[in-house]
Amino acid sequence: MWRTSLNGISGDGPAEFQTSVTGNTDLLTEILLRLPPKSLLRFQTVCKDWFSIISSQRFRLLHCRRKHSSGKVDGLFFCWWVYGNNHVDFIPINGMPKKQMGMIPLAFKNIAKYTPSKIESLHSCNGLFCISFNLGVENQVYYVYNPSTNQHRSIQHPAGTELRQVIVMNLAFDPMVSDSYRLVCVIKSNGVYEFSVYSSETRIWRDSNEILDIKQEYFLAQGVFLNGCMHWVSENGSFLRFDLDSLCFKTMPSTVIPNGLLKRNIRYFGQSGGHLHLIEVQGFSSMSFEVLELESDYSRWFVKYRVDLTVLHTAYPLMLSEELDLVDVNRRTCNVVCVVVDDKEQTTRFLVSTPDVIIEYDSRCMIIKEVAAVEKGKIPVMWEDVSVFEWYDAHRYVETMACV
Repeated sequence: MWRTSLNGISGDGPAEFQTSVTGNTDLLTEILLRLPPKSLLRFQTVCKDWFSIISSQRFRLLHCRRKHSSGKVDGLFFCWWVYGNNHVDFIPINGMPKKQMGMIPLAFKNIAKYTPSKIESLHSCNGLFCISFNLGVENQVYYVYNPSTNQHRSIQHPAGTELRQVIVMNLAFDPMVSDSYRLVCVIKSNGVYEFSVYSSETRIWRDSNEILDIKQEYFLAQGVFLNGCMHWVSENGSFLRFDLDSLCFKTMPSTVIPNGLLKRNIRYFGQSGGHLHLIEVQGFSSMSFEVLELESDYSRWFVKYRVDLTVLHTAYPLMLSEELDLVDVNRRTCNVVCVVVDDKEQTTRFLVSTPDVIIEYDSRCMIIKEVAAVEKGKIPVMWEDVSVFEWYDAHRYVETMACV
């Protein structure tokens, strides 16, 4: 017999449970809000009332906000370029079964109903993904996709791009502000970058008057959305903050390029807990580094954390020694791929890619633990037998009921 007990309700089956909450929509909603998207999609078929609640825009927004406020990351999608093709793999975090998401990379490819097609790029924001598929020479299609619900929507290019080149689209979605999302399209035209913004609410593109010199090296495919703005960092130029409402650049401080160097060595850029974080190192193989955080008023970057991961050399034999790394400055033995601020537990976790595992470093307790194994053959082989994911290979995934 099927039984449940929740908030004093118990019964011998789904029908009795449903009867117990009939007429109390608020109670049923509170129960359903605590369930993951996969369960909610199945429970939509229980009855018309459950379908009405779960499929409603209000319920989905409440569910998104509850999930977003927890600040947890359910997994990381890795997308990397090897031998002319982009490969996608999923690594679960927080105990999510890998088999639950194991088909997602295949689902990514099946979205585009064209053959042949291959994934060109990914960009994620709070559970939604913008996926680019390459259908041939200068022929790309874009989709917004929700892996939790398997819903997707084709996105048309901005008007006039047939004469210009679409470089990348960045996704902007904040469920605490709105249930709609936006896309920032970067377009190459006449030796400069131009910008256009799409709204899922209006389904209209708006062009910006801002332009950017293409000679500066920006991580345009890794824009970070926060506080209504898309942020980009550069190895040799000024950092950018692009306001999606005004379609204009706003002031954003940059870090100083070290004396004697032509550019910064950026090892991580992202946001968590409502703050932007940046990691720069002097040497390519530095295992001790500082994590910078941007003041909320955009006045300056300051040192938020100091991290020392040299102990990993002993714990994981595949990681070469710092002395050997100095022989080949391009060799990487570990990289921070995700920073997660947990306000509830008052700690910050660093997810670090090594040659054979993804490890988690707890900054408050200074504890290191393994969170996922990296399958052999799943990482880009660039430096003999030792290679690790870069920060720009990683895309956060959180379960969400957001509509696309």
